[in-house]
Amino acid sequence: MLPEVYFLRYAFPCARVLVDLRKDITEEEFEQMQNAVENDIPLSRKYLEKVFHLAFERMKTVSDDVWNVKTIRKYFCEGHEATLSKDLPPMIKRLCVVKPGKLVQYIKGCFKADLGDGDIRIVTALYKDAKVGDTAMVHYGYAVEKVNPADQT
Repeated sequence: MLPEVYFLRYAFPCARVLVDLRKDITEEEFEQMQNAVENDIPLSRKYLEKVFHLAFERMKTVSDDVWNVKTIRKYFCEGHEATLSKDLPPMIKRLCVVKPGKLVQYIKGCFKADLGDGDIRIVTALYKDAKVGDTAMVHYGYAVEKVNPADQT
């Protein structure tokens, strides 16, 4: 998978915050991003770096090679939570945390995901072959990618 597509899978869930709270992007830009993430269409690196500039600044603390899939995954799965803005409402912060969840039920185009700590969320899968029983990385209402549960302990 291209790193631009991979990055957008993890970053797109935050895009709603960029529209509604921060006013950094328009609804039209959000819809274009949504189409790109749902169809694995790469957006330009320049555009992604502009829109998600804070993520890229923070990813540089993980590695200078910010367009490496391993760097992207390490940042979102291990470092993203620590960098969340202090001004975000607590409910938004809770949603922003990236964590593994088991897809336990399919309901009208979405999954119920059990995050293992009493947290149950309804999520939309951003990977095409999602199914009940998968363990997926969950970020702000989206199942970003399937993961091996043994790797998450």
